[in-house]
Amino acid sequence: MCDGKQSFWERHQYKFFRYGHIYASIYGQVIIDYVPQQPLRPALKALLIAYSHVFSLMLIVVLPCYFGYNYRWLMATDDRRMQLVLYVSFANTLIKYATVIVTYMEIMFKFKASNQRCTLQRVSLEAAFDASYHGSRWPMKSFEKFMYIKFGLINMMMITQVCGIFAVAGTVDGDSDGGKLRFQFAIYSFVLWNYTENMADYFYYMSSCVLKYLRQLHVQLHSALGQLGRLAPYSQRHPMRRGMLLMKCCRLCDRIAVLRRRFTQIHALHLGSMRMHQVQLLGLMLTTLINNLTNFFTIFNLLATQSMAGVPFPIVASGLYALCFYLDTYIVTLVIEYIKTEQARLVLTMRRFCDYSSLDLPNLSQEVEHFSLLLMQYRQPMLCGLLHLDRRLIYLISVTAFSYFITLVQFDIYLRITK
Repeated sequence: MCDGKQSFWERHQYKFFRYGHIYASIYGQVIIDYVPQQPLRPALKALLIAYSHVFSLMLIVVLPCYFGYNYRWLMATDDRRMQLVLYVSFANTLIKYATVIVTYMEIMFKFKASNQRCTLQRVSLEAAFDASYHGSRWPMKSFEKFMYIKFGLINMMMITQVCGIFAVAGTVDGDSDGGKLRFQFAIYSFVLWNYTENMADYFYYMSSCVLKYLRQLHVQLHSALGQLGRLAPYSQRHPMRRGMLLMKCCRLCDRIAVLRRRFTQIHALHLGSMRMHQVQLLGLMLTTLINNLTNFFTIFNLLATQSMAGVPFPIVASGLYALCFYLDTYIVTLVIEYIKTEQARLVLTMRRFCDYSSLDLPNLSQEVEHFSLLLMQYRQPMLCGLLHLDRRLIYLISVTAFSYFITLVQFDIYLRITK
């Protein structure tokens, strides 16, 4: 890596990663470790794994049975419009619950091997680029920016949800069983969200690393292109010059071969990460759809039933959470799109090597052809073979959520008229 003063992220990144590992362990996901720094003691590891199973089974079996048994009281209210809000919120939590089940099953059966493989690939690539990359710091700065944005969004969503839970607690009547249950259910929904979000954050980190490596690879490929351009003076028919040309050409061929192998490693990391998280990501898309719908309708209900002077806090909190949740999902798809764009830019750069075909270097032409064919065969991985994870999917989710929101508003108007 190029020398210079370390950025704030480079000085403190291991503290962020440590914080992420501890936070994931609290929610029973000890297996999520962004940058393993030191192995856990066997006794502590066994204890944390046992805790993760107990915690997950509490979320998946015990608490759903408790809320299912008290479902009638959970939804009990004299206001039919309020009951519609409760039903929408319950559907939101149900999608989170289904995603948690899938996440737990993935962790149980195949996440450990996939995670270890991806972690080793990422560590290997990080070490390779640290040793060989001496170009622009732009890829690293862009990576840091994405990390800061994600960290800010996650903490903002946590704060707004905690504020929402306290707002629910403030409206609970001491003698109301339904109010107490709704307060407990709000906490349960918050924990479910954190459980699924930990996996989404881990996927985002892996994808951001892939994007950083592709950009660093592109800078190195540009450097190789510049070296090829400087070989033109050696192409004259002179024995000494021709010998120098062949020697430099061999070095350049070796360099391009290294970059080609590195691209294969980056692609394997991206593909492995997508396969490891594809079911959770599909659940995240459904959760985003229902969350957008829930947040729209909650804000509408607050605006329709209360004055802005009366309850500004719930409206602002709901609106802020809706915006942060949408941006959080959007930025995940944005990183995937940037990966696709960087891939297209690599293809265009490889085509520029053909401008120097007059140098008559068969070995170099063969190596460039191999790299170009590898890039052309690359295909963006799909979620469960169904969907491409890009911004178009987020736009579709937003439009669908808004359509369902209009339907709920019509129900709300009908209930208000028939009161």
